[in-house]
Amino acid sequence: MVIVAGLLVAVLSVLLVLEPVLRAGDGRAVVPLFSDSDDEDDPVQRRRDLALAAIKEIEFDHATGKLSDADFERLKVTYTAEALEALRAADAAAAPAPAAAPESAEDAVERLIAEARVQAKGRKFCSECGTPLEGSGKFCVECGSPAPPPPPAQQAGTALPTPGPHSA
Repeated sequence: MVIVAGLLVAVLSVLLVLEPVLRAGDGRAVVPLFSDSDDEDDPVQRRRDLALAAIKEIEFDHATGKLSDADFERLKVTYTAEALEALRAADAAAAPAPAAAPESAEDAVERLIAEARVQAKGRKFCSECGTPLEGSGKFCVECGSPAPPPPPAQQAGTALPTPGPHSA
């Protein structure tokens, strides 16, 4: 009885591991069983997610020394252009906007950065990998580096001095 149960667990494990390979053989697109995204059925959103993930991946590879500076710059230009195109397609699919004056790639990037900063207002991020920090943990859940200490509490009625333009 124990042998049969062990064989059953082994067969199920092998099928679970080989499932993506078996699905890819019949010509359908391989979609992971466990996905973080709710929009994996939408090719526009999937393209956007892949483009942004590619940028994050090359930044990580460059930071760890896997990519030379020249390769990083070349790939960054390529993937940034692809990400901008994917974001524009996603925005156009979400809500058709009236025709506006075309903006340069740099303006679009700056606009996206400003939007991301507005969305991230008040959130803390890991200084090593950029992952949003959750709760009051002392370490980043992604890379394990220590989280920055919380800002010192202000005393009632006193304000912290603000640094001037010439202070270091």
